[in-house]
Amino acid sequence: MIGDMWALAMRLEHPARDGVAVDEPAMLTLVAYDGEAHQVDGLIPVDPVEWEAWRTAADRYLVMVLSAAGVLDVAERRAQRAAGRLLTGARRRAAHAAEAEYAAAAADYADAVRVATTAYWPIHCEIERRLESRAAALRWLEIRSRFAGQGTEQVWGWSLRELEPERQPGLVELTVFRWDGETTAAPADFVSPDRFGAQELDRELLRLRAKWTVRRIVWAEAARLRVEADNGGVPFALWWRAVTARVDASEKVVPPRSPSDAFTGPPPPSPGRRRIEVLQLPE
Repeated sequence: MIGDMWALAMRLEHPARDGVAVDEPAMLTLVAYDGEAHQVDGLIPVDPVEWEAWRTAADRYLVMVLSAAGVLDVAERRAQRAAGRLLTGARRRAAHAAEAEYAAAAADYADAVRVATTAYWPIHCEIERRLESRAAALRWLEIRSRFAGQGTEQVWGWSLRELEPERQPGLVELTVFRWDGETTAAPADFVSPDRFGAQELDRELLRLRAKWTVRRIVWAEAARLRVEADNGGVPFALWWRAVTARVDASEKVVPPRSPSDAFTGPPPPSPGRRRIEVLQLPE
C-alpha cells in the first residue's frame, strides 16, 4: 500500500563532465527518512517493495555511470600528460593514440550515461509525479484552510428551465444565482423558494442532476463577481471548490503508475516543458 513509509527525494550525482557532451537530465532517487512527514518538503509516500526496487535501480545507475567515469579519468590523465610534452617519432604517435583513447572514452561515457538514464527514467518520472502530487495536496490544504468557515450564508438559489419539453421531456438548464444580488433575468419554469449555503447548494445540484437531465448549469455572472470581490479577486471556481470540497486532500492516496507503452528513452531537456498545474492563490 502506498504510504507505508516516507522517503526523501534527492538528486543522484549529475553525470555532466567538463569536455564531455552529456545531455541527459540528473536523476531523482530516494533516501530513508524517519522524521515527521509534514515538516519536510521533498517527501513522498512509498511502500517497502518499491523502496527496495528503486534503491537497487539507483545503485545500478550509479555503478554504470561511475564505471564509465573511471575509464574516462584514466584516459584523460594519459592525454593530459602526453599533451604537456614535446614529442617526436614514436612518442608523438603514442600521444596521438592517448588523445584518440580519450575521445573514445568520452564517447563511451556519454553512451553509458544515456543507457543508464534510459533504464532509470520510469522511476525518475514516478518520483517526480509523486512529488508534484504531494505539493498540490499541501497547497490545496492551504487553500482549504484560508476559506475555512466560508460559504455558510444561505444566499444561493436556483432556477430551472425545460429546454425541449415536447421532444425531450426532462432536459433542463439550471441557473444558479444569489438572492442578495441580481437574480437571473432568464425565463424559468420553476424557481426554488429555498435559500442555500454553498455546501447545501452543492448537494442540491447533485440531487437535481439525479432527478433531471441537466444539459448545463449557468452561474449568474453577478453572483460570481460578488464572490470574487468579497475575496480579493480569488477566482470563483477556486473558492467554490474550497468551500464545498467533500474529501480532505490529506486523505487522498497517490496511486502507483506503470508505463503502458514501450519506453525508448528520456525526452531532451526543454525549458518549455509542460508541468502539472498546481492550484494557486493570488498574492
